[in-house]
Amino acid sequence: MDWNQVTFEELASALKEVTWSAPRPLEEFCRSFSPPSQRALMGRLKNNLYYYRTNYLVILVLAFLVCFIRNPVALGSLVLVGLGTALCNDPFATSLNDTLLHALRKYAPRLVAKSRAKAGSDGVVGLHKRKRLYILVLPRGLVVAALLLVGGLLVYWSHAVITLCWAILLGVGLPMLHATFRLPNLKAKIASAREEFRAVWRGYQAELYNDHTHSM
Repeated sequence: MDWNQVTFEELASALKEVTWSAPRPLEEFCRSFSPPSQRALMGRLKNNLYYYRTNYLVILVLAFLVCFIRNPVALGSLVLVGLGTALCNDPFATSLNDTLLHALRKYAPRLVAKSRAKAGSDGVVGLHKRKRLYILVLPRGLVVAALLLVGGLLVYWSHAVITLCWAILLGVGLPMLHATFRLPNLKAKIASAREEFRAVWRGYQAELYNDHTHSM
C-alpha cells in the first residue's frame, strides 16, 4: 500500500472506522529511528499515525494530565469559559436547564416549581418575540456573562492559555516527531498489504455480484 497516495481525509476516515486496539509495546514503539527523505516523509507520517494511533492518543491524554494536574485552576477556568460559550446555543441551554431541573426536583421542589413558572411566564407572544431562556431561575444571559467573566479572570490569573499551549505542544508535537522519524514497522507493512488485498477482494466480489445481477 502506497501511503503517499492516501489523503489526510482518507486517513481521518480510516481512523474513525478502525478498531482502536491496545497500544503497541514500548520496546517496539521506541526503536528504529531514521531521518526521512523528502519523498518518503508524508507516507511514513501517515503510516505511523495509523499504526501507532493508540500510542499517540495515550501520549496526548498524558500530556494534558501532566500539564493540568500541575495547574488545576487553569483546567477549571477553561471549563467555565467553554460552558459559558456553549450556553449561547439555545438547544444546549434548554437541555442543560432541563437536566438540572430533573436532578433537583427531589431535593429542591420549590426551586424547580419556581423555575418552571418563571420560564412559562415568558412564553412566546406572537410570532416575532423570542422566548427568554433561563438556567434554573436566572436568565440565560446573566449566567453566560457570569461564567465568561469568572472564567476569563481565572484564565488570566492561572495562565491557562500557556498551560493549554504546553499541553497541545507536548500532546501533538511528540507524536508528530515520532511519526516523522520512526521507520515503518514490518507489521505495519504486512497489515497495509492485507488491508489492500481485502479492499481489492471486496471490489472483486462486488463486480462478480453486479455481473451476476445483470445477467439474471
